[in-house]
Amino acid sequence: MGGKSLLPAGVTRAMGRFDRGIPSASSAPTAPKWARGICAYSDGDAARIIGRKSADIEKVLGFRGRDEIVHRDDLVLIRAHVTGSP
Repeated sequence: MGGKSLLPAGVTRAMGRFDRGIPSASSAPTAPKWARGICAYSDGDAARIIGRKSADIEKVLGFRGRDEIVHRDDLVLIRAHVTGSP
């Protein structure tokens, strides 16, 4: 991730139930559970904005939340993510 935030456009799906402000796990298809972060949206709201640009959040949800689903200041890497490794 290189110190970057998790933006809606870069997310492909959200699994499970979670509320805004609850720590959650992040993963990639090749690396299960590689980070934990505090999500700025509930599971329902996150599902609605996944794959969209941050500028579209207010139009989709009806309110202006954070640009990031998980801001880099609220994200901790569990292990280094290496593309192609299990």
